[in-house]
Amino acid sequence: MALLAIGYAPAPAAHADATENLLSAVAQARAGTSCGALRPNPVVDQVAAKINQSTQDYMEHRATQTPLYDPLTGLKILGYGGSKASLLQGASTSDADSIKALILQGYNKIPDCTFADIGANMQQNERTGYWLTAVVLAGP
Repeated sequence: MALLAIGYAPAPAAHADATENLLSAVAQARAGTSCGALRPNPVVDQVAAKINQSTQDYMEHRATQTPLYDPLTGLKILGYGGSKASLLQGASTSDADSIKALILQGYNKIPDCTFADIGANMQQNERTGYWLTAVVLAGP
């Protein structure tokens, strides 16, 4: 599978703050549970970024396949040792609403204590103005 064959480009600095806001929102939602904090993981980050970019490519008609949706495949390719992963996504013309949509989608995943690692990515589609959010939760 060519999931990560084309490489990884980090998000531009302007979007780095948006991704930090996304991570903060997920951390706040997780703090309201009996679970420990999620650990940022660069491999999980890379998969979240790749999945979000595949959605961007699909929106821009540059994709040769549908957007990626299975984070575990990419995690395994990159050597992640866990066996459980879940993808949360959101989209809106407002960055705050995109984050809210992702948090709502994760209502039953964020409080799952078997997820220990997190990766996140937030990008704005320049043509549509939509903010795309992707969070990958992963664990043993």
